[in-house]
Amino acid sequence: MARQVDPESRRTLAVITKADLMEKTTENRLVLEGKSIPVKLGIVGVINRNQVKIDEGQPISKCLEEEELFFKSNYNYISGEMGTPYLTKRLCQILMEHVKECLPELILRITEQKVVQQNILDSLGTKVDDPFAVLIQLLYKFCQSFDSNIEGRESIRLSNGKEISGGRHLFQQFENTIGSDLELLVLPEDIEQQIEDEIMSSSGAKPALFTPNITFENLASNQIQIYVQPVKKAIKKCCETITELTLLLSKSVFKRFPNLKREAHHICLALIMSKTQAVERFLDDYLRCELCYINTNHKLFTKDRKKIESENMDADIENLSFEKQNVKKIRALLELYSTIIKNQLMDVVPKTVMSFMVYSFKEELHNELVKRLADRQRVGDLMKEDIFIEEKREKAAKMLEALEKADAVTCLLD
Repeated sequence: MARQVDPESRRTLAVITKADLMEKTTENRLVLEGKSIPVKLGIVGVINRNQVKIDEGQPISKCLEEEELFFKSNYNYISGEMGTPYLTKRLCQILMEHVKECLPELILRITEQKVVQQNILDSLGTKVDDPFAVLIQLLYKFCQSFDSNIEGRESIRLSNGKEISGGRHLFQQFENTIGSDLELLVLPEDIEQQIEDEIMSSSGAKPALFTPNITFENLASNQIQIYVQPVKKAIKKCCETITELTLLLSKSVFKRFPNLKREAHHICLALIMSKTQAVERFLDDYLRCELCYINTNHKLFTKDRKKIESENMDADIENLSFEKQNVKKIRALLELYSTIIKNQLMDVVPKTVMSFMVYSFKEELHNELVKRLADRQRVGDLMKEDIFIEEKREKAAKMLEALEKADAVTCLLD
């Protein structure tokens, strides 16, 4: 077996257990001297008590004396390296050498594991002595974390693994929804046909000599109604972003207390929905205002309108009929007015979301959580730790204690 696990005999110490029964030949002498069988750690001969001596109750001390006498009488020149006392000493020496050889790596591993276990204990926190005081502290910490994330002082790890501040995440939603979606909305391909139809409809049975204002207003209103969907999409995305942020923060701040985490998140959801409805009402009213009054007196509109009416719409404009000229002009005016409305929405929507949803939510969050959760009759249930956390803390504490003892032992060996 020794040759299987140690074919080069570098880690093997051979022991001859009945050296007194060996014939005193030159060959056996060479075996004891380690010259016949190459074993790096040497060969040690010992004399075990036989059954007769055990039955007679011969003490071990007597056996050791006889063992020493045997080796001095028969193998005097190597007797100092034979016998049970020497075997014990040699094994201890080999063990200590091996320990010292592995000691640097062992100390490093112990130190690393101590840090790991201490970090686990720190993350799990200490056992709660005053649940109500800890509850109030956690609610305050949750609100502060939300505020810091919105203002960009802290960051969170999103479900996709990306780490970003909540405020930056909101800004990206503004860019990716209300910004990008509105930019992509242009006048439909058949707009000129729509303009012609609207002019004819507004003129009745008589041919149109002038374009009625109602024609432009109806077409502009139709275009504004197209912007309702991107606005609603932006509100929804921002609502989802705030919801995701509060969920991630509740998992982080309240992770030890599943009941508190669940209750706090439900309160946040209800408050977010309330603020989302406020945003929707405001922007619905805003879009209704835009639809009710097409402001052709807008400073930007009147400024560029004069340019449009005075310049040549295309190279062959003189060859166009009066009706076609009107269509081209109204199309250019629609593009101008649509751009003004889009720019206003890209400014108003983020401001409304931040004011009515984000900052209003942030201002009311702490009061709402305290009002709903700071109840001494419920605190025991809310602050009940997850059983797995208790087990994990106990396991980490025991492991850390064992590592401290191991560290103390390595200091003695070093």
